[in-house]
Amino acid sequence: MSTDNSLSATFGDEGATLDATTVARSAAAGVGAFVASYLLAFVLWTQTQLPQPDSLGQALEQAFISAIRDGVATWKAAGMVLFNGHFVQLAYEGPLASGSFNLIDLAGGGLVQVTYVVVPLALLAAGFLAARTSGLAGDIADSAVAGALVAVGYLVLSALGSVLFAASGDGTSLSVPLVNAVVVAGIVYPVICGGLGGVIAHLAD
Repeated sequence: MSTDNSLSATFGDEGATLDATTVARSAAAGVGAFVASYLLAFVLWTQTQLPQPDSLGQALEQAFISAIRDGVATWKAAGMVLFNGHFVQLAYEGPLASGSFNLIDLAGGGLVQVTYVVVPLALLAAGFLAARTSGLAGDIADSAVAGALVAVGYLVLSALGSVLFAASGDGTSLSVPLVNAVVVAGIVYPVICGGLGGVIAHLAD
């Protein structure tokens, strides 16, 4: 292991090097994946048309969705949808009740459900690009590590998003629980999907 500022470490039989430049590339790819997923979630949320309710329960769910659209800034609601796309539930606190829910599920269909696909695909692409640009795709283990390191950038924005996308007013609040945002969205998803993207980069090399 080198003693310079590159924080380098050697992996695999080919002596490929994981250094600060590789980590920075992977982190940047993770940031890109988060931003791209957010922008797509924004479009999907704003373009989703709610279906005709076929039960009282669905009518109440859609009324709740409409209330969020009217009362929560669109950019914040889109961020909430993005976290829901990671299966991270939102937390609701009100004067009479509290609980957790998923906006995508409450919408009952429509374009917003594509968010469930957007999230892993963006991370797969990020992991693939991180591994290919790092020069580590020749070794499967190195390539997977480079891909999984997209979590470095993704984690930072997940934690930040948990704070920025919270909304409150009239005695009620909606938020993305920080622990779930960090663990599920910030670590589990990017490590698994990004690492898999790195493996695909190796297979395609």
